[in-house]
Amino acid sequence: MLLRVDKSRLRLHNSSMRKTRATAPASSSSPPATARQWLALLVLGLGLAIVIIDGTIVNVILPSISSEFTANLADLQWVNAVYALVYAALIVTFGRIGDQFGRRRMFVIGVVVFVAGSVLSGAASSISMLIGARALQGLGAAMTSPSTLSIISGTFTGRMRGVAFGVWGAIAGASAALGPLLGGWLATAATWRWAFFINVPIGVVAFIGAFLVVDESRKEGGRAQIDVPGILLVTVGVGALVLGLIEGQSYGWIAPKNGFAIGSWAWPFAGVSFSAASFVIAIAGIAGFVFWELSLKKRGKEPLFDFTLLGYRSFRFGLLTVSIVALGEFGVIFALSLYLQGVLGYTALATGLTFLPFAALTLLVAPTAGLLSARFGPKWIVTAGMVFEAVFIFALSRLLRTDTSQTAIILVLLGYGVGVGLAIAQLTNIVLSEIPQNRLGAGSGANNTLRQVGAALGTAVIGAVLSTTLSLSAQTRLATVADIPPFVKNAIVTSLDRGASFSEGAIGVKGAPAGAANTAAAQEVGRVIKESFVDATRAAALAASIFVLLGAISSLLIPTTVRRAEPGPHKKAV
Repeated sequence: MLLRVDKSRLRLHNSSMRKTRATAPASSSSPPATARQWLALLVLGLGLAIVIIDGTIVNVILPSISSEFTANLADLQWVNAVYALVYAALIVTFGRIGDQFGRRRMFVIGVVVFVAGSVLSGAASSISMLIGARALQGLGAAMTSPSTLSIISGTFTGRMRGVAFGVWGAIAGASAALGPLLGGWLATAATWRWAFFINVPIGVVAFIGAFLVVDESRKEGGRAQIDVPGILLVTVGVGALVLGLIEGQSYGWIAPKNGFAIGSWAWPFAGVSFSAASFVIAIAGIAGFVFWELSLKKRGKEPLFDFTLLGYRSFRFGLLTVSIVALGEFGVIFALSLYLQGVLGYTALATGLTFLPFAALTLLVAPTAGLLSARFGPKWIVTAGMVFEAVFIFALSRLLRTDTSQTAIILVLLGYGVGVGLAIAQLTNIVLSEIPQNRLGAGSGANNTLRQVGAALGTAVIGAVLSTTLSLSAQTRLATVADIPPFVKNAIVTSLDRGASFSEGAIGVKGAPAGAANTAAAQEVGRVIKESFVDATRAAALAASIFVLLGAISSLLIPTTVRRAEPGPHKKAV
């Protein structure tokens, strides 16, 4: 999915390239690219590859991580969400810093930070350490990713620039598809830790190569404006929202269910849960962010998110569509990965192979979407793609059982891949279609940021559906089983509220008493929990299909035809 992170920047550069070709003399031609330029492209591609791979590699190794650390569902959600959350909060800022202080410098620093996060992730001795290391990886990704296209734009000229962008896109797509397969192979053949350690040799080559073949470049002009209050407000707001969603089942959505404590400090309010307080902080943080960004714009400053761009209808509804769809797309892959290994007993490699046809078909269909858009219009291709997605995710929610065949799952994922390929190829183009040329950078940054926010929220929201349904279903199913003692039933439900742990071929209950595993009814307990997790995965897939369908409906509000607005601070579409 993360192959989409910088597609909007690619659109921006392609647009600039077309404009340059249109105004250049007909006799002008660009010189062929040198070996040094192609080597620079390879180095930048390596940096991009590790960033994208680590956005997709983690899903298939989560059960292995859970098995080693006895991590619960909330822990696994954090491993996934924190990477996207930090990435989203800082990608625009580091793009601006790199433009001012040096794009190669920012690329190199980003690779170093990312590799450091990878080493710490692979060497993690606890789930808390792994989550912190994943946050460091997100910081490195936010530094590395924006610099790649900017450097390519300055390194290549004329027709060769288009070729270079094509290679960049191919690397991004191949990396996204390779992530689950590579992670599955490493986790099965060696250990899940190598899914992170593999970044070290790639990062070292990118680091050395950057100094040898990549030239430094920066944007000429005034000093970049860094919106520190905006970064803090949006991070607190979205972070608190993700925190409340992930921890709600464990600590209570409104009233306290379990006590929350950090060290010697304990949550002091008896009538309100920790998660409910997180939602209040989230509302305050997001509202404060909107107020602050609007005030910056009024004062002529450069905000992190330019809310005046919402005056353009295609941007407004296109961005709404991006946000809603991302919730479903990212969340369903998270839930399905746990189901394949926890319920069906797949290895991490088998899980990666199950996802491979889906990723491959997405990449094959995406170029076709451009041809179809020229005939039918990009809006209708995006809408059709998201309807495809919603239908096949819904079909998945009806298909899953404790014995669903791999072939059936792959066939449904192939249909889902067709929908994703149709939708992603044109959605960014629609989002930026009305934005004036001199404001495309701000629009591109907003699009990239909301995709990553959607990734974090998707994991949190679908995870919340998963954990809540798992607990409720287990409680209902256990009530009908006579062979399990009541004290065991109560202990299992309580433990599920605190989180289930997942490993290849098994779903366990974190903190369950010995009686739950050692009595004669242990096999019946395992069956009930597996069936409950099937119910939970079906509910998660249903929720994901609803989100994607809402995205398809919101895409209908996008204008069918748009006209690029002229540059200027006051011109707005209605």
